[in-house]
Parts: sequence; structure tokens; C-alpha cells
Amino acid sequence: MASNDLVLTNVTKRFGGLVAVDDLSFTVQQGQIYGLIGPNGAGKTTVFNCITGIHPCEEGSVLWCGEEIRLLPTHKIVQMGIVRTFQTIRLFGQMSVAENVMSGRHIKSSQSWWNGIIHTPSSKRDETANWQVVFEMLDFFDLTEFAASTVSSLPYGIQRRVEMARAMAVEPKLLILDEPAAGLNDNETQTLIETIYRIRDKGITILLIEHDMDLVMEVTEYLTVINFGSKIAEGNPGEIQENPAVIEAYLGSEDDDF
Repeated sequence: MASNDLVLTNVTKRFGGLVAVDDLSFTVQQGQIYGLIGPNGAGKTTVFNCITGIHPCEEGSVLWCGEEIRLLPTHKIVQMGIVRTFQTIRLFGQMSVAENVMSGRHIKSSQSWWNGIIHTPSSKRDETANWQVVFEMLDFFDLTEFAASTVSSLPYGIQRRVEMARAMAVEPKLLILDEPAAGLNDNETQTLIETIYRIRDKGITILLIEHDMDLVMEVTEYLTVINFGSKIAEGNPGEIQENPAVIEAYLGSEDDDF
């Protein structure tokens, strides 16, 4: 196991009597582009919530860099290098693009709150360093021309890029993407594919949920497929496309009634 692997072992998450994730295990290796797929309602986002501390699992283990993170609060998990986006965009609509990206930097600040109030030299150095990262992310995601634009005034596809830029401003080791292609047109999806590769080339591991199977099969190196919270298959994209259990989960069996 590499030092920066993400290892889920026998993870189970319940909501009352509903078992949303059932004894799930998989390993995301350092540097991979890894996919978690399954039909609607399969439990994919719940898995992400278990990893990131939003809804900790009741049973099992979530190891990151060899450390157990199952019961850690979300901000501690972020500080350890796991950062996510959401299926529904969560940006500050009345703030500028640059300000939204900057909001991702607060967790990287080494300054106490009072330093910012009295503008100490260390606070100014910290702010300058943070803005430098913001400018780099604006350039990386081709957002520089929109830096001063209010987010709510921009098209949906650009807002998606702002969300990813904010996540990347945290300098993650593992970037978790929840349906990053949702609502994108063909050209925007192609740009997203190229961006995912560029992020991976920076040494960042990527774990994604996505319903666009063309994108999934193109960019992922390994996949876990779940249905009703349980793993039904895992393998490389070619193996998954040929797997009868996966085909049945998505399309139904010949014996199903319609």
C-alpha cells in the first residue's frame, strides 16, 4: 500500500433502517483516476460523504495515508489533503470568481484571526501568498478574464470551473469530483476531460462519480461499481463494460417486467 492510498474496508452506513452503503471495500491508489459508478440511488454520494466526514460510517475503516479518518471532522480531513466538489454547485453567487477561489484558501492560512484585523506583516505575507495561489488557479482553469465577475452572472459551465478552481486552491492530494460533467455541453465536457488529465499530471489522485459513461470510460483507470450500496464489480473500463452484473444493474435483465 502506497503512503497516499485511500483504503475503504467493510464500510457500512445506515440511515435509520436503510442501509445506504453495505460492507463496501475498495482502494484508490496514489496517482490514479478512479471511478465510482452505479445507477441512480446506488449510494455513491453517500460513499463520498463517508470519506469526507459529512456522514461518518458506523462500521468499517477509512484509511488515508495510512491513518484512520473515519471519525475525523470534515475540516481535519481537508487539512490532510482530501478535497471535494459537489453534485450541485455550491458557490458564493454574489462574490467574484477570484473571491470564491480565495475562499478555498482560508484553511491553509497559518494566521490567527486577529492578525488580519490589525494587518500585521505576517498577515500581509500570508495574504500575498494566498492570492498568488488564486492567480495560478485562475490561469490553470482559464478563468483569469472572469476574475472580477460576479459568479451568479456567469454561465453554468464556467461556474463548474470556478468550483474546481476553489477545490484546487486548497492544494489537495486527493480530489473527489461528484458528477463534474453534470449540465455541461459536449465542448465543455471535452475541456473537463483535458482538465482532469492535467490535474492528475500535477500528481493529484482523482476519485470521481459520473453518469457520463463516455467520459468515465475515457478517463478512469479503474472502477468500482455499486448498486443498492453494495459492490457488484470492479476492474478496468474494458472489464466493466463487459461485466454482466453491471449491464443488468444499468439496463435490467431480460426477465425484468416493463
